[in-house]
Amino acid sequence: MERHRRSEYLVLRKTIAHRVALRPILVLCGIGSWAALLIAVLVWLPLPVAAAIPLTALIVTFEVIRPLHFGAERIGRYLQVFHEEAGDPSRPLRDAPSWERVAMSFGVVPGVGGHSLFVPLFLIATALNYLAVLLPRPVTFELSVMAVPHLAFIAWLVASDRAMRNQRAIELARMRELYDQKQP
Repeated sequence: MERHRRSEYLVLRKTIAHRVALRPILVLCGIGSWAALLIAVLVWLPLPVAAAIPLTALIVTFEVIRPLHFGAERIGRYLQVFHEEAGDPSRPLRDAPSWERVAMSFGVVPGVGGHSLFVPLFLIATALNYLAVLLPRPVTFELSVMAVPHLAFIAWLVASDRAMRNQRAIELARMRELYDQKQP
């Protein structure tokens, strides 16, 4: 049984590492695609409604990385509760896995690292994307109609950021409930 627990722990830690490494690569590719689409729209299709094309690339990129982050966090809470906190009573605490516990108690150091969901980058890109609406000198109706999807995406970014900030505590409590239900 111990071998199974150890291999599960190692596989899940590797899964987290892959997801964490994949996110910036996908963001870089997505932002590059968005920039190329934005330039193409500005040059070849200077209509305000065409701003929806590069905006779609931004939304797709965000929706590809968002579940990677949320899934990695959920796996982390599972490891914390079912592997680290549960531990083997015969093994001293210093020998038990503790990455998740330590990382969570370490907290956030201001100014270090980036945003897990790259929200500031997506906010800037969304604002720049609105240039494809403004530069062709639209009428007021076009300005307001095209503001809706841009503002909706900004609202989604803010909501996702808020959910991300609350996720660890909520899922940690839920995983502990599940662990307690599992115990005889």
